[in-house]
Amino acid sequence: MGSAFAGAFFIGAPAAGAADAGAAELPNPVVDSAGFVDHVRGELSSVGVDTPEVDAQVTDAVDDALNQVVPQVPEVPEAPAVPSAPAAPVAPAAPAVPEVPELPVLPEVEATQEFATDLYDQAEALTNPNPIGLQELTQPEFKPVQVDPNYVWRNDMFSKVAAGKPFDDFVLHRAPGSFFDAPRVPEESNRAMTQGKSLYGPGTPIYINDQTMCTLTMAGTDAESRKVGVTAGHCAEVGDSVASADSWQVGPTGTVVSKNAALDYSVIEFGSDAEVTNSYNGVTAHGVGSDVQPGDVVCKRGVATGTTCGMTLMKDDKIQLNQVCATVGDSGAPVFRNGQIVGAISGGIRPGNIGVSCITPLQGALHVPTVVSNSDAVIADMNRRGGVGAGFKLA
Repeated sequence: MGSAFAGAFFIGAPAAGAADAGAAELPNPVVDSAGFVDHVRGELSSVGVDTPEVDAQVTDAVDDALNQVVPQVPEVPEAPAVPSAPAAPVAPAAPAVPEVPELPVLPEVEATQEFATDLYDQAEALTNPNPIGLQELTQPEFKPVQVDPNYVWRNDMFSKVAAGKPFDDFVLHRAPGSFFDAPRVPEESNRAMTQGKSLYGPGTPIYINDQTMCTLTMAGTDAESRKVGVTAGHCAEVGDSVASADSWQVGPTGTVVSKNAALDYSVIEFGSDAEVTNSYNGVTAHGVGSDVQPGDVVCKRGVATGTTCGMTLMKDDKIQLNQVCATVGDSGAPVFRNGQIVGAISGGIRPGNIGVSCITPLQGALHVPTVVSNSDAVIADMNRRGGVGAGFKLA
């Protein structure tokens, strides 16, 4: 699901040049959401993307949330005056210490900003996830070895605070524009990859046609025992190749064989080098379809924002509207209630083009509502159409 974002925030860096005499006073972090949003809107405008102004109530709420997370430096009371001691006799001057030659300055290594590998070349996102270099400003010298270019590890303070994990050693970014700590590659995927196969289950991140990153809704078999999967319809076109982003080294292992734009779902047929499961990376689907009512709390698992939950606002036969956090990369993510897959993330809704996307857990519920495709309607349509996917059942 594509959407521009606003409602971000700024943490001021400590001022340079401390006083020469006495202890330097540590500045408290400066939180200015509105200022950062204006900067981001300017960055987007420079590439032709117009975004609406953000409600001051939203930026004030983000400021308050950050002030509760970022520790403040307490004021240090002025020390009492110490009576002067009698003058001591002047000691003879110490011998001069030889000057140590200045060490050469090592070139600084830039943090990795790429989202996809050369194999899965992806166009630069219009929503720059690091518009003013805050991550580099607070990035320590040590950086973890970058094995998979689709993984971007961060241990700078800005990224950790934005992920709601200021005291963690590292956080992981896997989709542009999201500051959430993303799900890692599970061990079961690595085991399958050692056998030359890709494993697919609910919540598996996938590449469509070597360009688009989405999330798999579910995987299983159809009435003809073919291995099939389902994701969002707007992610793919018929004939597009599909690869697991958790085992991209294996290459494409599936093909999009049909889609329904009205219900926003696509059917994927997997090949012999793919395995399917109902349990993936700690998420298990016990069934498909359930009666969801307004007021019910549902949860989703997506590659960009991980596991998030929210209240169902409304529903009809085809879609549900809820307050589950989702952003770019989460399209197709399974939505659960009581272990049942009740839908798939379809997109966000902006009444009057007003509202902000969900890009950090610090927003809480302050983001646009999320549209979900109803899984009962999807399964019924697959059965009505026949062919690949008809008679679907979970692995």
